[in-house]
Amino acid sequence: MRKIAELIFTGDELLRGDIVNTNQSYLGEKLLDLGIFTTHALSVSDDRAAIAEAIRTSLRRRPSVLILSGGLGPTEDDLTREATADALGLPLVEREDLLKAIHDKFDDRGMLWTEINRKQACLPAGATDIPMRGTAPGYFLEAGSTLLLALPGVPRELKEMWDETVEPLLRARKLEDAGFAVRRIQAFGIGESRAADMLSGLEWRGADMDIGTRTSTAGLTIILRATATKDGLRLLDRTETQVKEILGDRVYGSGQDDLASVAGCLLRRAGLTVAVGESCTGGLVAKRLTDTPGSSDYFLGGVIAYSNQAKTALLGVDEALLAAKGAVSAEVAAAMAEGACRLFGADCAVSTTGVAGPGGGSPGKPVGLVYIGSVVAGATVVENLNMPGSRDEIRQRSAQAAVDLLRRRLAR
Repeated sequence: MRKIAELIFTGDELLRGDIVNTNQSYLGEKLLDLGIFTTHALSVSDDRAAIAEAIRTSLRRRPSVLILSGGLGPTEDDLTREATADALGLPLVEREDLLKAIHDKFDDRGMLWTEINRKQACLPAGATDIPMRGTAPGYFLEAGSTLLLALPGVPRELKEMWDETVEPLLRARKLEDAGFAVRRIQAFGIGESRAADMLSGLEWRGADMDIGTRTSTAGLTIILRATATKDGLRLLDRTETQVKEILGDRVYGSGQDDLASVAGCLLRRAGLTVAVGESCTGGLVAKRLTDTPGSSDYFLGGVIAYSNQAKTALLGVDEALLAAKGAVSAEVAAAMAEGACRLFGADCAVSTTGVAGPGGGSPGKPVGLVYIGSVVAGATVVENLNMPGSRDEIRQRSAQAAVDLLRRRLAR
């Protein structure tokens, strides 16, 4: 039988929409890499009885792994420890070693200890603690045939616990499913439906392999999952090659490759530098490029030229050109990229100008119209795109499109 997992996330803030639950996508992806399929994911309010019932309901389905996230803090609404104990009929036990470790953590950080933090040293009887990354230890214990793990809701702490403790634990207990192999192909500039149409000649659901997709403002991920048999792996290799051939230069990487990192590698390999001139993206292109460690090797700087006056004064865009063509135009996008090159003495540059909305559109220049300018090796190229979505989505997609245009031109 294949290994399966279930996820329970606690927190009123998740249900109110105050924050986006990035832990769900992170855990689902990490579990899939181990060949463990997530079949259920549930968000539950900060209610002790509701959390306990969610745990009991999950355990009746007997998943290989049940992961709880959130509710390990010191406040009245942090109830995961208590709910786990209720669901399993166990007492909570205060651990002196954990109490001391939490005290020491507060001292190291120069934080004031309060008695409210004492509850973080309590675990269900028989649970093993997972070393804390903040001030809350996680824990795991056997619940029948299920390994139950409780992790913090803070994404950074959860990810560190996963890398340092949880994944090694799952592997040591042979809970990963070596019977499956997973590969991811990363693409940009193509929608999910268009990709599905282009890949329609492939077998999406077969005995040895299946194909799935995931889309976001960062692009499209094609997920290939195959049985780890000789025939399955052979089919996986063949399908991966076919997908890359069909999608062509829209594919920028595999696995966890990041578009900006790929573009940065191309710049570094060629010994080139880059600058940016942004309008509608408001600095998002520069952020993407500089999120990559070591980007100072090739990134020189950027200008957010939001007003026409800034475009002229900082990037040297001709006032007459702005008057004749408008700020949202191919000509101005080209002039902005060329101006960024001159200003910073860069080998390459990208620029963005468009209508991010929700207002400001017109029949000739609707919301979502964006021009991306680029200069590579002295040659200027501009692409115009019609971006769907909200203002934030348009800006995010436009920034990613600017990095992708740079990447495609460098790869030629």
